[in-house]
Parts: sequence; structure tokens; C-alpha cells
Amino acid sequence: MNKIATLTLSLIVVTAAWSGGCASALTHRAEHGLTVYCPGAGNIDGGDRGVKAGLESAGWKGDVSSIFWTLGFNPALDQTLRFNARLAGKRLARRIESYADAFPGRPVNLVGLSAGTGVAVWALEELRPGYRVDNVVLLGSSLWHRYDLTHALKRVKGRIYNYYSPHDSILTGPMKIFGTIDGVLMDHGAGAVGFAMQHPQLVNIPWRREYERYGYRGGHVDSTSAAFVRVFIARHFQIMDDTLDRAPATARGSTPPAAPSY
Repeated sequence: MNKIATLTLSLIVVTAAWSGGCASALTHRAEHGLTVYCPGAGNIDGGDRGVKAGLESAGWKGDVSSIFWTLGFNPALDQTLRFNARLAGKRLARRIESYADAFPGRPVNLVGLSAGTGVAVWALEELRPGYRVDNVVLLGSSLWHRYDLTHALKRVKGRIYNYYSPHDSILTGPMKIFGTIDGVLMDHGAGAVGFAMQHPQLVNIPWRREYERYGYRGGHVDSTSAAFVRVFIARHFQIMDDTLDRAPATARGSTPPAAPSY
């Protein structure tokens, strides 16, 4: 069987497995790598569009898929009935494994927003031994700021990057009443103050005024702005286009010379 036929068969098999349940189908770009976006509660943030547009404009050649895990379009319901987020983490783990089996060695990244960061982290915890993703970006995380990421980090080759903002009115207000996505009431989410734990693979990145230029004003969902994704988030992933004038960094965390600093 020639290379094209093999890749086509792999894509058919993994897309069938991926599309079972509520997930956007993979495309032919999956042979180059995979980034999965985990939306927030209620699946109403629209971040999948910004993440896809931003990564592709930065030179990402792989697929950008989303997992739709919510019970409906009510964020408060998803934030309080948390079992579905846990189940989605398990489903996502199986899909990552299926993809890795079909396309060994291709980069796999996760991006989570708000309650979707719980889905991403629980997917990491559910991965079977021998399976790991490359890098993970958490945006406006509603996981408890003291959540223990030790087990999840064992399933990450590179790092977990946690972008947080004290100006996030959702995390500093309503979320405390409804609780973090892992069930802690009246305390901080990691998307407001950063994760408390220290680990060489965990990078807490506070909001900066310069991010406003790229559409991220420190709010709860604007971190998925296509411009912000292109300039800042894409640098954490393995971008496969060396011809870009400003190529984001690889998974090793180096900083592209022309890109603004954190």
C-alpha cells in the first residue's frame, strides 16, 4: 500500500472514531498534527473559530477540532452538573489515543477555555500509559487554583501554559457562587490568580496590557481572539512552516525574536 493510500485509510479510521458522539470531524489536515479545542460551559463562547483562524494564520498545518461536551446552552447548568465534563475528558482521551495510533509521531495539542480546561486536564489524566500530548494551553480556567496537576503533567511532553487575568469578571464573580468546575465553592479559579502549585512544566502567564492590541482585554472569553492566538498561543505549538516572517516557538518554549514578550 502506498503512502497516500495509507494516510487516507488512517484518516478514515481515526475520523470515524473521533466523530462518534459530540465532536467536530477531522479533516485531511489531521495527517500533519492535531489541536483540540475544549470550549467552556454552555458551548457558547465561539472560541473554536478564533483558535482555528489564529493557529492556521500562524502556519499550523494540522487539524483544529473541537469537542462539544455540554448538556445544553446553559453555562450555569454545566458548571454545577459537572459529571458531563468528566465524561468528556474520558471520551477525549480515547480519541487522542485513536489519533496517535493512526498518526504516530504527529504533534497533539490541547486548548481549553473556562470549564473546558477541566475537560482538557481530565483527558490528560485519563490517557493510558504510553500516550502523551505535546503542549496544553489553558485560558480563563475555572479549575480550582489549588488543583493538583501532577498526574496530568505526566502526560505532557512539553508544558501546560495557564493564561490568567484578575480582571475576569466571570471567575471573580458568578463562578465563585456556582463553584469551580472541579466543585470548590467560594474560592479562586486558576484563570483568575494562576495555579498555586510549582512545577517546571507548568507556566502561569498573567494578563498584560499589551495583549489588548490582539483582542485579549483580560475578560473571560476574549483570549480566543484570532489575533491573540496567532501571536501568543501558537508559539507554544510545533508550527510546521519555516517560511513565516514571525514563526511561533516550538514546544521547547523558545521565544520568536519578532513577537511581543509575555
